[in-house]
Amino acid sequence: MASVVDIAPSRPALSPSFRQIQGASRVLEWVFTTHFVVFLMLAVCSSWVLLFYQGGVITIGPITNAGHPPPDFVLFRPDQKLACVACDIGRAIPPICMFWCLRSLFRSYARGQVFTPSNASLIKVLAICLLVDAALPFFLRLVMGAAAGETDEIWDHMAIIKGVFLGPVVAVIALVMQAGHEIEQDREGFV
Repeated sequence: MASVVDIAPSRPALSPSFRQIQGASRVLEWVFTTHFVVFLMLAVCSSWVLLFYQGGVITIGPITNAGHPPPDFVLFRPDQKLACVACDIGRAIPPICMFWCLRSLFRSYARGQVFTPSNASLIKVLAICLLVDAALPFFLRLVMGAAAGETDEIWDHMAIIKGVFLGPVVAVIALVMQAGHEIEQDREGFV
């Protein structure tokens, strides 16, 4: 009769630095969950205002020094309102997606899962969101120009440029995470 002996090494105790990572990750998970919910609510509220608000307190477009629209101000036509809502939703999706991915990533870190394929995938999605968030203002400016005739002339500010450079950096970090997972698997295969 044969006996099966388990020769797998026991899990080592968590180091103090690893416990700090888990604690900080729990806090960041809640921070990004809160940001996700707030951005989602802001997107819904701003879309509601763009579609249904009829008052004179909130306006879209030029304002005078007194904070009121100029006397010749004309409210948007329905097709212009729809274009504004589409642009509003388009601008809201990448940050909402980023906050969800960051929340999921730090939840995984808090559980002790650092070098996993799912974390590498989350970081890749973050990189894509950064690149989309950087490119969207240009394309949405074209949509607004076609529909409303008025566009933001300073669409190419520094935040967009940072996103263009941060996206590829984060993509490389995802590849490093994937390589770390492969190294971790190789290490577990040795007896």
